[in-house]
Amino acid sequence: MRLANRLLLYSVALIGALTLLIVVVIDNRLHRRIERDTIDQLGREARLVSTQWTPDIQPESLAHVAGAALDHRVTLIRRDGVVIGDSDFAPEQLVRLENHAGRPEVIGALARGMAWARRRSPSRGDEELYVAVRAGRGAVRVSMPTQAADEVFDSARLDVIKAGLAAIAIAAVLGLLFARNVSRPVIALRDVARALARHDFRPRAEIRAPGEVGELALALTQLSAQLEALETTRRDFVANVSHELRTPLTIVGGFAETLLDDDTPPDVRRQFAQTIFANTCRMQRIVDDLLDLSRVESGGWTPRPAHTDVRGAISEALALVRDTATRKHVQLGADVPDDADTAVVDRTALRQVLANLTENAIRHTPSGGSVTVFTQRERGGIRVGVRDTGGGIAPEHLPRVFERFYRVDAGRARDEGGTGLGLAIVRHLAEAHGGHVDARSVLGEGTEISVFLPG
Repeated sequence: MRLANRLLLYSVALIGALTLLIVVVIDNRLHRRIERDTIDQLGREARLVSTQWTPDIQPESLAHVAGAALDHRVTLIRRDGVVIGDSDFAPEQLVRLENHAGRPEVIGALARGMAWARRRSPSRGDEELYVAVRAGRGAVRVSMPTQAADEVFDSARLDVIKAGLAAIAIAAVLGLLFARNVSRPVIALRDVARALARHDFRPRAEIRAPGEVGELALALTQLSAQLEALETTRRDFVANVSHELRTPLTIVGGFAETLLDDDTPPDVRRQFAQTIFANTCRMQRIVDDLLDLSRVESGGWTPRPAHTDVRGAISEALALVRDTATRKHVQLGADVPDDADTAVVDRTALRQVLANLTENAIRHTPSGGSVTVFTQRERGGIRVGVRDTGGGIAPEHLPRVFERFYRVDAGRARDEGGTGLGLAIVRHLAEAHGGHVDARSVLGEGTEISVFLPG
């Protein structure tokens, strides 16, 4: 069953149940209310007649006159229970009426001033409501058939039922409109979810709805967009990894196949083996960097900030790249002021950030240039970075240097052993600390890449 139909059915069923409950409750209360009002009315009429029952008034005449005026049966009863006046009987018929001393309404009226009873009348044969009040010479009783009161009650009950049916009809119309308004965006969201399940990220939940439905539509739209900053990234990542590994794998395969030839001279075999080893190391570096990047991105690694000696971390990082810098005749230096020689960071992460930045700077600095690691205290944290005297980066490339596998000069970077992941790892490590990265460069003058770490 469709959602709209279910909502409509539930709405009508709920209103119907509530209407039935209201009818039952009102039926009971209305019955008591009508009965109480009828008793009060008959009691007032009986009191009015009792004021007219004086010693100089004939009770038979009073009963008939009052009965005709009130349109109710009026009975005058002496204290000993003898009926001395009744609007339904002629004077000569009164002697055949039973003694009323044992009637509950008469007993109660004489004892408490007023009482009532409901029973079948032996003289009239129908069910009557009797109300009696105490008078000076006995008791005055006014009665009426219960059928009249029941008719009033039935009429009121019919009005309540009609109102209930009208409420159900209105509820059905409003429920239908509500169900359509609710089901329409839900159906649209369902279609978007199904498209996402099919890896189709083009549909968007363009729904303007109040409350939770609107929030769900916004969340689904954001999810669709993210699944799309992710599917694109996945495709690019697979393509980039394939491209990065294809070249060394081709070289390794080709040279290994050549080594299978027994006629290969020893010096050539050694050269080929060195090439295979170098490309194997390069693939290992790619895999290691990918694992590091995946661990940081997935949340499998979280920083453990502590007070860290920045000078010591810089010394360790420079020691790792000193041989490479010496081979390229690149001068290494450090600029660490006293107010920026400590930081609250993860020491291992800081060492990796510095190593990646210095390796990248040395790779892009020509022979005779210099690479300087610097720190400076800023409001809310510390900035750690590396500046070089290389050829610089063009403005159109600068915003993308922190992307995975992005290279300004792809061929040169690969020849010098770069994996294209170093700066991406730096960015994620910085963001894991709540910081950010910055890159500045001037063509022909050099590049400065830094990390701001809060704390």
